[in-house]
Amino acid sequence: MIEVPEVHDKLEGVSPPQLTVRLHGHTDEIAFLSDAVNTGKLHHAVIFEGERGIGKATAAFQLANRLLLPARDLGAPIGAIDPESSTFRQIAQGSHPGLLYLTRPKNDAGTGFKQAITVDEIRRLQRFFSMTAAGPDSYRVVIIDPVNDLNRNAANALLKLLEEPPARSVFILIAHGTGGLLPTIRSRCQILKFSPLANGEIGRVLTEQIGAEDEAAIARAASLGGGSARRALLFAQFGGLELEEALDAFLGAARPDTRSAHKLAEIAGNRKSDVHRDILRELVLDRMREEATTAARTGRMRAAERIAAADMAMQERMRMADAFNLDRKQDFLTLLADVHDLLFAARTS
Repeated sequence: MIEVPEVHDKLEGVSPPQLTVRLHGHTDEIAFLSDAVNTGKLHHAVIFEGERGIGKATAAFQLANRLLLPARDLGAPIGAIDPESSTFRQIAQGSHPGLLYLTRPKNDAGTGFKQAITVDEIRRLQRFFSMTAAGPDSYRVVIIDPVNDLNRNAANALLKLLEEPPARSVFILIAHGTGGLLPTIRSRCQILKFSPLANGEIGRVLTEQIGAEDEAAIARAASLGGGSARRALLFAQFGGLELEEALDAFLGAARPDTRSAHKLAEIAGNRKSDVHRDILRELVLDRMREEATTAARTGRMRAAERIAAADMAMQERMRMADAFNLDRKQDFLTLLADVHDLLFAARTS
């Protein structure tokens, strides 16, 4: 069994990108990358942009596997991975000398993970390049997952490397949207957009990852995924369908049900796992966006604008709650009450 380094967003029982041999969808993106590699025109820095959980990290590791193949195997296409090969095993274990995978580091206390990729992680890049050398048929590959998590100092340090990239280096920057990235980073990279997955592709991911057999449940989870396999897995594997029903009942009621709110907040406040909190947060934001869309389509533009503005404020509020380690249950209780009042006012205005 291959031991994969622990990361902040792992899902229990779900194969991580390093070990995922088959990529569903994205045939155009992989064809583009294959042509770029085979013709020697691969840009030194590529941003894989798209929604979270659609396979960008899997594609990044598949590209890394292709770039780090021994010279005798360089004719292999991207995605033709041999899980028994030493290259695949080393990449998955994080021990390949030609690859550095950066994501949020662990907290200094050793429990949990930091809320950002810090400048110390970018300094690891400098050591990586100073201690390794690329041969005429080999590369040095860096994957940053996601680049959105870089704090300001880390982003500025990365920019210096992108301005003067080391020889035969390839930076693969995974981005859940590029709006918040430094314009100078975007301008030095080639942006490759990854489209959301079709429901059928998500269904196949669910079947492969968790062995789901209930076709109706798979179809429902896939539709709730909104193009994201990760999101669909959360619904199918971690009780997301039941949480959706409970949240809809609470938000749809004329008056907030205190008992239901506390039950949901207890689930979101569990510090042993972030999964259910993340599901509930996504569901809340989804309901706000759906209500904003409905309001706009029915000509209630002021209501739509209020909800859209609240959506942005809620996302910032969630980031601040995480950054300052606020009481999860109380924070979610307050959020539920605010969202209920906002949506009820929008429906009755």
